[in-house]
Amino acid sequence: MDHTWWGSLSPVQHLYWIIAIPATVILFVQLILAFISGFEFHMGSDLGAHHAGDVGAPHFQLLTLRNVVAFFSVFGWTGLALKHAGVSNLFTILISFSSGLLMMIIMTSMFVGLSKLQSDGTIMISGAKGLSAQIYLTVPSNRTGFGKIEVVLQGRKIELDALTDDLVDIPTGSNVKILDIINNQAIVERI
Repeated sequence: MDHTWWGSLSPVQHLYWIIAIPATVILFVQLILAFISGFEFHMGSDLGAHHAGDVGAPHFQLLTLRNVVAFFSVFGWTGLALKHAGVSNLFTILISFSSGLLMMIIMTSMFVGLSKLQSDGTIMISGAKGLSAQIYLTVPSNRTGFGKIEVVLQGRKIELDALTDDLVDIPTGSNVKILDIINNQAIVERI
């Protein structure tokens, strides 16, 4: 009879230890690499294929390397805790499997939620329609030429080419309302 700690464990406990330790080590390595790289480290984590229509859209992808490692880590430690508490093998397997699966779902939901928080920072010029602006360079009358306006859009002050249908030029410093945006050019009228 083997009187060592390892020898005193049941075969099921051996299996849970063999699963829990490597999965936890890999999970910590992934976590450390994610912190070092600013959470951009994926290590080929997507086991599923990307579809062309999915670009930019967060999607629920359960089978990733990160999720599988988390599954085995939670599966192993839950199984060990239940076996230590004297729970039957069948109940231990069911609960540890359910716990691992729940962890995969939680992690996937977190990453989908985090990806929705991302923004590419692109200014949508069409959002300037209806805003007030100030003339930066005189806007010639009757759309005979371009002037420039300054407008605050999405928290940024930007400059746009401007045209007007007014019968007189709109001088520098005048306040205008943006009536429309056509080809990234503002159609304005004096306020």
